Amino acid sequence: MPPDTINDEILAIKRRLAAQFGNDLDRIVADLQAKQRNTVRLPPRPTKSEPNDTPQSPVDGLPDGASTSAAG
Repeated sequence: MPPDTINDEILAIKRRLAAQFGNDLDRIVADLQAKQRNTVRLPPRPTKSEPNDTPQSPVDGLPDGASTSAAG
């Protein structure tokens, strides 16, 4: 089975973080919460107007009095 380098890297980061706080979960959580409070929240980006998915009848968009029939 090939080595899982991504998993190994994640485990190394977790071990380093745990060692930094003496394997104390309360201290780890407190640090993460403090970092979370210091993040900047930006307002949501305006969305691009999406085309209307509602089907339009063939007479929509025709000038008043115009018809789709070719009757003469």
